[in-house]
Amino acid sequence: MKNVEATSPFIFYLSLEDSLPKSFYTFDKHLKELGFILVPVKIDQLQMLVASSEQEQVIVLCSVTNVREYKLYNEKVRGFLKYILKSKRLTFMHCSSFSKLNDQRYFLIQKNYYFLRYPLNAKQLSYKISKYHSLKKEQHTVWPGGRRATLGTGTV
Repeated sequence: MKNVEATSPFIFYLSLEDSLPKSFYTFDKHLKELGFILVPVKIDQLQMLVASSEQEQVIVLCSVTNVREYKLYNEKVRGFLKYILKSKRLTFMHCSSFSKLNDQRYFLIQKNYYFLRYPLNAKQLSYKISKYHSLKKEQHTVWPGGRRATLGTGTV
């Protein structure tokens, strides 16, 4: 019999502090219901994770709820993020009660950075993450050669 947890995809939670916040446990509960495993990672593990992960799409969730986390995010994550996002395998979902700080403008080109403003429903966000994961998985299973070229109708 197959072990369900061995085949479950991973969603990574970027932990800014040594202890895990309440938001981790909330997202963990909802994602487990949908068949995902939420794994906490530190910022220094993030680059290694993208390079060595066997998953085709790495989804990282980051939650900033207080001023201390906001300061840590600005000091450690923000400058490093533009280099990490160049890998098309990583999708960064930034949940925060603070403003965007123009991050969207810098990372919009990559199309793998999403800013989500608190308050938000964790259950709905978990469902959207699972839907996003399934869509990305379908993209990777499509034939890489594209479609065969044809002539349009009515052209001579």
